[in-house]
Amino acid sequence: MTMRSKLFLCVSSANALHHISPAQRRESQENVLCWDLNFDTKAKAAAGATVFHLHTPKVAGCSVVEDLSAMVGRDHIFTHEACFAASMDANGSSYFKDRVTMVRQPQDHVFSMYQFCAAAPDPLYQVFAGALEAVTGQSNHPLPDTFGKWIDEWHKSPRFGDYTIYQDVEGCYCPYNMQAARLACLTTRGPALDCHETIDMDRALKSLDETTMLGVTEAYHESMCLFHGHLLGSLPDHCNCESPAWAAYHETKHAHGQHYNQTIDDMPPDVIQKVDDMTKSDKVIYKAAVQRFIKDVEAMEQRFKVKILCSAQREMLHQKAGSA
Repeated sequence: MTMRSKLFLCVSSANALHHISPAQRRESQENVLCWDLNFDTKAKAAAGATVFHLHTPKVAGCSVVEDLSAMVGRDHIFTHEACFAASMDANGSSYFKDRVTMVRQPQDHVFSMYQFCAAAPDPLYQVFAGALEAVTGQSNHPLPDTFGKWIDEWHKSPRFGDYTIYQDVEGCYCPYNMQAARLACLTTRGPALDCHETIDMDRALKSLDETTMLGVTEAYHESMCLFHGHLLGSLPDHCNCESPAWAAYHETKHAHGQHYNQTIDDMPPDVIQKVDDMTKSDKVIYKAAVQRFIKDVEAMEQRFKVKILCSAQREMLHQKAGSA
């Protein structure tokens, strides 16, 4: 067994710890873990879990789990970097009352993937990736030293296949249509592995439609209000975007120690175009998700007679979806 395979087995058995922030590690309660300890969704649902959270990397997954836990309790949530198919049985019936996913503007999403791998801020990522010489500064570190070089490498010679971040030769994510892939892949017991040129978009869009709670990372505050109204049948004061309480609200934000000054907009046009070429399916998912999200918010606003999505934020979402 290769070192990479041995490490994958280790990570598969302990991957619930991968994205635990320092703040989470200080907590004594297990209900702040942002990954479950195994992939047995059927057993978790049988034990009382009612919410399936599709944890797509770099789409605010750990923040969402913390906020959902505050609403319904961590024991009532299953979350993992799995396929959406893991939420249902062979007949397509969901094990869970609710299924939730978040989406992120594809260009920003891919940029964030690289920054995470390049900076290696997460302590446990440093341990696992370090064993593969995949951390910046190590003598055999294979990751290109700029985002543009990384994208150019993937664009010229994509590494399509079935593997996780720790099985990648550079110890990093697959930047090809990750969000659509997680909605379309068929693995039901284990991590999502799919990194392929083509994706079953009919299945991906069907999965998106089957989510009962859909959020957008760029509208995180509004997303949590939408989830709160759905799960608890009420809205806190901070969910009125026209009230002072809105501005006083502090969003949950697990950055995993990741900080960078540049954005995707700072990249050369040719690099951005290559990212667009690699995320065509994700662009379709993001546009459809934003349209659905706005409709869901409007329905919630009508239900509670309160403004959740103010005009500036609505316009931002339309712009993000238009550029996706």
